[in-house]
Amino acid sequence: MSQPAPSAPDRRLFGLCLFTLGWSVLVLQAGGFTTSIRAGMAFLDWPLSNGSVNPPGWLTEIDKFAEHSHRLAATGLGLLCVALAIAHRLRETRVAVRRAAYALVGLVVFQGLLGGLRVLLDRLNVGGDGNFKAAAFAVGHAVNAQLTLALLAFIALAHSAAWHQARPTAPRTLFRLGAVAASLVLSVIVIGAVMRQGHFTLWVASPADALFVPSIGAGLAWWVNLLHRGGALLAGASVLFFAVQLARHGFPFLRWATLVALVFLQVLLGILSLRLYDNPHVRTVHLVVGAALFSSLCAAVMLVRRSSEEPAA
Repeated sequence: MSQPAPSAPDRRLFGLCLFTLGWSVLVLQAGGFTTSIRAGMAFLDWPLSNGSVNPPGWLTEIDKFAEHSHRLAATGLGLLCVALAIAHRLRETRVAVRRAAYALVGLVVFQGLLGGLRVLLDRLNVGGDGNFKAAAFAVGHAVNAQLTLALLAFIALAHSAAWHQARPTAPRTLFRLGAVAASLVLSVIVIGAVMRQGHFTLWVASPADALFVPSIGAGLAWWVNLLHRGGALLAGASVLFFAVQLARHGFPFLRWATLVALVFLQVLLGILSLRLYDNPHVRTVHLVVGAALFSSLCAAVMLVRRSSEEPAA
């Protein structure tokens, strides 16, 4: 099989990356919905569900449907990532991009193990009063999902025309600014995962000034909520500033406008999550849009890095 020229995008690999990226969003949505309705322990075993790939009741009971469909979709994602790695081994000449595809398989396998340990070490299986081990693995599972999606977004970017046509026009300070913004967003994601998986969420149904400073609760739960909400404002501001700098340095409209739109949409969904606290779909979409923001931001940062490099001699 002939290999594509290094300077030209491989449309087949790009298409496979985009399909896998779309599938990963479905997996994330299914997992987020499962957490939102607290259905993570609908089945006490793993990797099978009640010892079967087609357990009774999973098409009629919402908690079983949420958890089992998430497992099935995750299995499909694993197979797609293996296919992606094989395709890169056969068609991709750039060592770094090939290694990224191999690392993606590793992250997906690790993700499955984290999900399995979250189930097997739950107190419903091991007994005890606390559930720290299961919650810790659940947080790791949630954060690793975001990192997996971001890596997949980078691999897709590496096959795009924008990546191949990038020229050294961006200052290195712009890359550092984007890296700081991405780090802040990831910190908010980690705190949000702790809040969701530890069931520390404090809902607000009254004054607008309580949206970002929790008006109820105390102790650890109050601080976790405050850090998530306050951190979201700081991270959002840093992403908006980075987007403004992208525009100033001549990056195309969609590159920076997408970040701006996702920030405002994410803040709106966060507010709706507090107001409509009985609606699991809003919280799930909030999670998915957060992943889209983080992945898009990471892709933009890597493109800036590409655009700040001197051409090879």
